[in-house]
Amino acid sequence: MTSPDASEDIDLTICDLEPIHTPGAIQPHGVLLALDPDDMRIVQIAGDTQTLLGAPHCALLGQSVETRLGAVATTRLTRIIADAGGPSSCLAFETEAGEGGAALEGVVHVGGGVILIELEPRRGDPERDPLGLVQTMLAATAAAESIEAYAEAVARETAQATGFDHVMVYRFLPDGSGSVIAETAAEGCESYLGLRFPASDIPQQARKLYLTNWLRLIPDARYTPAPIEPALSPETGRPLDLCHSALRSVSPVHLRYLANMGVRASMSLSIVVGGRLFGLVACHHRTPHFLDMRRRAACELFARMISFEFQSRLEAEAAKLRMRAGEVQSRLVGAMSGHADLAGALLEGRPSLLDLIAADGCAVVVDGKCATLGRAPSAEQIGALLRWVHERSKQGVYATDRLPLSYAPAKAFGDVAAGVLAIAVSREPKDYVLFFRSELRQVVRWAGNPAEPVATAGETLTPRASFEAWEETVCLRSRAWSEDEIDVARSLRSAILEVFVHALDLAVRDRQAAQARQDFLMAELDHRVKNTLSVIQSLVRFTARSAASLEDFNATLQSRLLTMARVQNLLTQSRWEGLSIRAIVDDELAPFRQVKENACGVCGEPVALKPKAALAVSMAIHELSTNAAKYGALSAPGGRVRVDWRRRREKGEEQLVLTWKESGGPAVAPPTRSGFGRILIERTMAIDLGGDAELDFAPGGVRCRMRIPLSQIAFAKGQEKDGQEKEGREKEGHEGEGAENEERAPSVVVAEPIARSLSHRRVLVVEDAALVALAVRELLEEWGMEIAQSCATVWDGVRAALRPDFDVALLDIDLDGEPVWPVADALVEAHVPFVFTTGFESAMVVPPRFAGRPVAPKPYSPEELVGALSRAMAEEAAPR
Repeated sequence: MTSPDASEDIDLTICDLEPIHTPGAIQPHGVLLALDPDDMRIVQIAGDTQTLLGAPHCALLGQSVETRLGAVATTRLTRIIADAGGPSSCLAFETEAGEGGAALEGVVHVGGGVILIELEPRRGDPERDPLGLVQTMLAATAAAESIEAYAEAVARETAQATGFDHVMVYRFLPDGSGSVIAETAAEGCESYLGLRFPASDIPQQARKLYLTNWLRLIPDARYTPAPIEPALSPETGRPLDLCHSALRSVSPVHLRYLANMGVRASMSLSIVVGGRLFGLVACHHRTPHFLDMRRRAACELFARMISFEFQSRLEAEAAKLRMRAGEVQSRLVGAMSGHADLAGALLEGRPSLLDLIAADGCAVVVDGKCATLGRAPSAEQIGALLRWVHERSKQGVYATDRLPLSYAPAKAFGDVAAGVLAIAVSREPKDYVLFFRSELRQVVRWAGNPAEPVATAGETLTPRASFEAWEETVCLRSRAWSEDEIDVARSLRSAILEVFVHALDLAVRDRQAAQARQDFLMAELDHRVKNTLSVIQSLVRFTARSAASLEDFNATLQSRLLTMARVQNLLTQSRWEGLSIRAIVDDELAPFRQVKENACGVCGEPVALKPKAALAVSMAIHELSTNAAKYGALSAPGGRVRVDWRRRREKGEEQLVLTWKESGGPAVAPPTRSGFGRILIERTMAIDLGGDAELDFAPGGVRCRMRIPLSQIAFAKGQEKDGQEKEGREKEGHEGEGAENEERAPSVVVAEPIARSLSHRRVLVVEDAALVALAVRELLEEWGMEIAQSCATVWDGVRAALRPDFDVALLDIDLDGEPVWPVADALVEAHVPFVFTTGFESAMVVPPRFAGRPVAPKPYSPEELVGALSRAMAEEAAPR
């Protein structure tokens, strides 16, 4: 190791240029086969083929993969490649490699003009259920309330599932460095909790690969690389691209880095939020540590699911910040609208600018006049600063947390303004609102000296050898401005400009409307988040039940979640006024049109559906198109799908009729049972929309006819969007497959008296989301209860309550925008106990006359739901 001074001259960017995706070798615990996609012959090879495949490299090169792996594995491989449709990776097969070979499990990667097969010795229990392991891990982490507590639970469950002695959750910071925010360590492992690691520890090209590969395993960091033969591809003359490879050999610099940490085996799981690398779950072991493919597949799925959870929690925190800031901004806008002095309106009242964004001081400069609040530089210093800021601000906003390091005069007032957030509030940026943050001297604890990330040994880079805690005192810097705070600043700028442009009476009306809606918006946020979690909970449960394998579950669940996400994005773009049927259909059929021209025909009048109907129709088209791609018309070369819709008078009333027709595909036979897709289509059309759906499995092709009431149309051709009623809440309930007749044990355990009190009780379910209603039905039937009736509207619920033939009722508070209170009143008169369910904060929406009634919050916890029903019946039976 060279001296610290010598390392200062090293260009660390060369680490970012290392071609780690083409190392020319693999880790030796497996075998890599590169196949020519035209004839499936082996063109490149690496690893101990003699042990695993029973033959040396020279005997295998040029050989057909079927000769070595057998017809069954090759048939499975061919099907996977045909279904891939692009770069992909999946668990391909388990096989015996023939005479002299070992029992193997393999992964296939398709892309880049080559087919890569990676084989490893079969390890672990082949009967182990990886999906069950993932469900257990997710259930154990779900109760954590804060992001920090959730990260601790993730570290704990990962360590328990994988057996690694040291598991850390590592979060990337805005400057590229990272910090360990949670860890689980066995006795004798050095703790890195709270320590920072410099950005150079993980080069840029490695971060890109973490977005491609959700899991990276090094079972033994002291391995000898197994070279690829031949080194260059016979087809391209270039090294083999192993960016998707699990066996890819690791950079020697990284292996030395692990050795310096005393790590013999490692595994990393990516945490991806919003398409960006949020962090890693880093696993270390002091001895060699192998994980079989099934357990790795479970860990990869766990990483994908916790990424969704991290994103959901971060977005919820950001939404709450925006809600609070929105309330303050609305009041500031109102103050500006009725105040001739902009500075006085922003600084003198309550709230003030300092209630909008946390800062030590602020200033408003209008027409050259400067007014300040809190700690701020002098008017002369602010004037000079603005001339400098004006040249650097983009889109009217400039932010820095280290002003004295880039603007030298700021060293004179860095104690009060080491950080500045400047907002131009006039069309010609001469008027500004500024926020100041004082210097924040802090001690940052690094894992080793960040100024010495690498050293040189001859001509070779070697990573730093010390990871002992190293403290650095940071000065001339303030607390950083977050992206959410900068977004609030942009929103404030837009609001101020609007006040300047619009008349005072319009601004006053906007302020009053914003203030009147503020409390409701906070409840609406809570309701939407919880209702969305209920949807995902139902989808996971029923998709898992119908999935044939972990890969099938992963792919099906992701496609359904992505369909929901796309519709939500389209609705957001339309400001939730409505979404055209053509946009829905085109979005779902776009992938198939790209693959086969003229495969899909679409025809219909210009009609936009309300948000709830748009989601239901989108999910139905998704299920139909997925089925057609797997088994129907879109799976055959000459197959064709036609979708049309028009208004027709059927069953005595005018309706919007959407028809799906398939032709030219394989012969169709009626299914022997109703799958989840069919249940989803039929139930959502009937319960969510008040329409119906008919599926016909004719030999010539599947046909589906959906009838949608005209009340679900937002607007059609010739109508204006303005004035259309906006739907305030979307019940995105999803139900799962319930066609099986098999008995299932309850998913949770409750006290025996509660179980006895529920047995054979009849329940009225009032719920307008079809899939959620089906999930509730299944849960209650697991406890021996009977569903007397299921209602989706207030009127149907009242009629059922007037002739009660049930013991207890479960009432969703919001039924497509109508409160359920009339049903509750009728049940009170009939002396029938009931439980409310809601995604809202119940204290804010339940009227005083129902105070004290049991409430089961969404998403449902089986324990809470069962317990609430038991309490309701016990309270009704108690003496009054």
